Amino acid sequence: MELQTRSKVYTLPSYSLTGDLLGFLRCGLQYRYGTVGQLPSSHPVQLWFGQFIHGVLEEGYRQFDAARRGGKGDAPPWPEPRVAEICDRVEKRLGAQGLFPWSHDLKDLGRMRAQVALNDLAPDLFPLVHQAEVRLTGARRLPVEKIQNNFRNADRYEMVGVVDVLTHMELGSPHLANNRLVRLILDALPENLPPKFEVILDYKGMKRPPFKTSRGPHYWDIYGWQVQTYAHLRDVQDDEDRYPVVAGVLLYLNELFPTWSDVGELLRQSRTGRTDVPVTFDPEAVRVLRTKRARSVAYPPLAPIDFRLKRAVRVVPVDKNSMKEALERFDDVVARIETCHGTERKHGRVIASWERNAMDEGTCAACDSRTWCPDFTTDMRPRVPGVKGWP
Repeated sequence: MELQTRSKVYTLPSYSLTGDLLGFLRCGLQYRYGTVGQLPSSHPVQLWFGQFIHGVLEEGYRQFDAARRGGKGDAPPWPEPRVAEICDRVEKRLGAQGLFPWSHDLKDLGRMRAQVALNDLAPDLFPLVHQAEVRLTGARRLPVEKIQNNFRNADRYEMVGVVDVLTHMELGSPHLANNRLVRLILDALPENLPPKFEVILDYKGMKRPPFKTSRGPHYWDIYGWQVQTYAHLRDVQDDEDRYPVVAGVLLYLNELFPTWSDVGELLRQSRTGRTDVPVTFDPEAVRVLRTKRARSVAYPPLAPIDFRLKRAVRVVPVDKNSMKEALERFDDVVARIETCHGTERKHGRVIASWERNAMDEGTCAACDSRTWCPDFTTDMRPRVPGVKGWP
């Protein structure tokens, strides 16, 4: 009698939608050092800022929900001392994790953006929240045929993501009639919606990316694929309290309180047709944002809230075809990551094995590896003007 041997135990490779896939798309070499190698950044600016804004909104919602469950009304806007208390609490939590703002200016900007998010966005957002910080997982077939130097026995990989907010909507609900966020979402969706449905909302501590770009990753498409993938993972969850997901909403929180450089970039994008929400459609916003910069004023005046909400809210409709395309895109990224892993294992060289990207200035500015990155030194190194030889 012939007995079969038990196959070797292996662990499914796990890929987070933000930490792994989006990190690799920003720059593969930075992802290798920071995420795979777990080398801490000397100045984690974006990490602190993103965690701080998320934490403030999460703590604000926790207080709002506790009051709501107790039968009390405690919706924002809130007075400045209360917002400052929330910011202090979140800042202490991040400090316990070793995350600190890189400068006093960054800290002040984070606090001002947190206050505007709580007082301008949260009054419309918090009443919609059904669940916050929802963990989503699912398994996908590992695209082995696209992987060079494959080193795994696995045939599948785990996809992991955390949704900031899930909201349930009913088209006939009277308490949503005057909600500005709901109006922006419904205006971007088709008319044949089910009576009850879900919408996924994901916070982004960044400005609205242009949909046309000649340099760097196309974040407009990448973040669109991300929420489509979230919708798929939510769709396959075994949850009785679940409705069809009809859209993902990206909330670009920096648009609620832009800096002078953000305003300048917005005006350039509006002039060159590289943004889907140009400033030109709102005369009052144009008048405010074209105010000349005064040296004594650290930040530009705020445009009307309706304009800022239009800039902050991006609605991505969801259907089976769009989800399928997004999943295929992320399968391709997983294959690229696995190829880099396999190449490094085979040849034992890090820099030569991993994809690099020196086209995104923001990514390179926060990267400690740029001093030895061959792409950065080639593309960004200052050059001495050439000298013509004698005729």
